[in-house]
Amino acid sequence: MFQGRYGNDRLNRTLFIVAIAASVLSLLFSVLGVNVVPTVFSVLSWALLLAALWRMFSRNFYARQQELAGYMRFESSVKQWWKSTFHQNVGNVRSFSRERKKFKYLVCPHCAQKLRVPRGKGKLRVTCTKCGYKFEAKS
Repeated sequence: MFQGRYGNDRLNRTLFIVAIAASVLSLLFSVLGVNVVPTVFSVLSWALLLAALWRMFSRNFYARQQELAGYMRFESSVKQWWKSTFHQNVGNVRSFSRERKKFKYLVCPHCAQKLRVPRGKGKLRVTCTKCGYKFEAKS
């Protein structure tokens, strides 16, 4: 049946998932009694299902691969945005909180440089890495 046809790929799976989500939203809005919105979601879900089936049974491999490449670039940019916006910031907060348990942060009284010393070592003689000023601090 699929011999000589393009078949299923990542874009088709995404189209199917979005079509199912639109269908569920259509049912949800129809239960709530909204008139126009279920029709829009229903038409959207059918259009996405037909597009996925059309891509699956297509014989134009080059065009389908170009569509898939464009989708993969879009998905990659969305993932990169997500990581840079949320995931990386959460990781920095976690590592900083772990680091605060191991180290104490001091400020040089001479040049205001931030310095890091190990916790629990008692009274230390600290040398500033920026200006070379020596002072004592409790860790």
